[in-house]
Amino acid sequence: MKQLMRGLLVAGAVMAGAGTGGVQAEPLRIAIGGAFTSMDPHFYNATPNHSVAMHIFDRLVDRAPDVSLKPGLALSWKTISDTVWEFKLRPGVTWHDGKPFTADDVAFTYERARNVPNSPGGFGGFLRAVKKVEVVDPLTLRIDTGEPAPNLPRELAFVPIISRHVGEKATTEDYNTGKAVIGTGPYKFVSYTPGDRVELTRNDAWWGPKQAWDKVTLRMITNAGARVASVLSGDVDVIDTPPAGDLEKLKTDQRVTIATTEGLRVIYLALNSQEPVAATVTANDGKPLPKNPLLDLKVKQALSIAINRGGLADRIMQKTARPTGQWLPPGTYSYAKSVAVPPYDPNKAKALLAEAGFPEGFKLTLFSPNDRYPNDAATAQAIAQMWTRIGVKTAVETLPWSSYVGRGGKQEFGVGLWGWGSPTGEAGYLLSNVVATNTPARGLGVFNYGRYSDPALDKQIVEALATIDDSKREKLFVAATETFARTLPIIPLYILDNAWVTRKGISIDARRDERTLAMDARPAK
Repeated sequence: MKQLMRGLLVAGAVMAGAGTGGVQAEPLRIAIGGAFTSMDPHFYNATPNHSVAMHIFDRLVDRAPDVSLKPGLALSWKTISDTVWEFKLRPGVTWHDGKPFTADDVAFTYERARNVPNSPGGFGGFLRAVKKVEVVDPLTLRIDTGEPAPNLPRELAFVPIISRHVGEKATTEDYNTGKAVIGTGPYKFVSYTPGDRVELTRNDAWWGPKQAWDKVTLRMITNAGARVASVLSGDVDVIDTPPAGDLEKLKTDQRVTIATTEGLRVIYLALNSQEPVAATVTANDGKPLPKNPLLDLKVKQALSIAINRGGLADRIMQKTARPTGQWLPPGTYSYAKSVAVPPYDPNKAKALLAEAGFPEGFKLTLFSPNDRYPNDAATAQAIAQMWTRIGVKTAVETLPWSSYVGRGGKQEFGVGLWGWGSPTGEAGYLLSNVVATNTPARGLGVFNYGRYSDPALDKQIVEALATIDDSKREKLFVAATETFARTLPIIPLYILDNAWVTRKGISIDARRDERTLAMDARPAK
């Protein structure tokens, strides 16, 4: 483990020292497709919120575009025992208000980030292994995990560091008004207009390489067509998540450049696994069912194989996604080769429904956001048609992400369409956050929106997370993924590719973790 970390640190140090090209006088204007919902960096663990926060707040450990680890506010880290990690912090770092950054700020952050009031999905999952934080001196921090936690540096790469002197008395509203938005990052906060934009200015005192842009605007443009029109007209310089159907045409447009990479986000369906059944799952006559059919494995298997994943990837996503039965692409650490893409078999699906006691099917509503993931609403509509063909009469209700996530977090959906990225590059991130039994005190199942629970699978997940040896841990993750495939806590659909469009004269590094960052953009050479 120590040798691995030393290798990562050497590589990261080289990357951290790389320059960003010439400094520009004009601003950089970025249009983000997802809705960013708060300036509080710990309010909601969602990619658009991360994209905004990463400009202002640094992390102890950082990630390169390929999701490999590199130094952030910590210059180095190592294990000094099986359960204790030591982090050496970067000297000379100051907050945007000029006060010095110290290890005490990190200790405060890891206490505060666990429990932000009214958060629809917080950061406790990243900190579940942190049992005790010891400030050795202003630039040395030790974290006791109580049991082996080999993924700790990967998980800490998600948690933005805030200051004790500002954050101790600050509420989420104080961040949203800008009062508390004081970070150590490459850009300083200027203004936030909810539902519209964030304005930033370069932090010339940042510890990292001088940034290429003196001002940055992050706009929220959730309509995909409007995003494309804005970059083609020169109204913005960078957009993320362009429509799949526009990519081929954009590749031949001399006004723009496309950057793409294989992604790490799975689009999946979460099934309500509680009794009584959700009000949106009923008998064919609309009356309540005596039991929740979504708890029946045969029903879940029927719903899964009634979905033509290849058709979704080819036609709805126009070959910008890859069908899957899990949540990692082939070749990734802990990808389970034994878990194939579920076959499309509507006839067998009908037979399974009959075996489960639903020969005439039942009715349900499939919920989906309409502005969060590429073609999210269209995917839901296509699945509804497939399910209706096997006798599960499916209506679709789509909502803006800002409304969708709140209702989903309260388990109001019988079935909901969600996406989950695994930028840690291993199976444990989804297993621990999405599949494990919802246990906030342990930081498990924080995003288990269906409230599925399987103690045997929980045991597999926890054992894998605590296994130091990389080879043994991978085998345990694969075994847990095989259990997942047999029990179907969620129904995976496809893994997205990631794409960005930049106007001519600007290039950007395509990131596997989907973050859209001014720090990755530069004047084209």
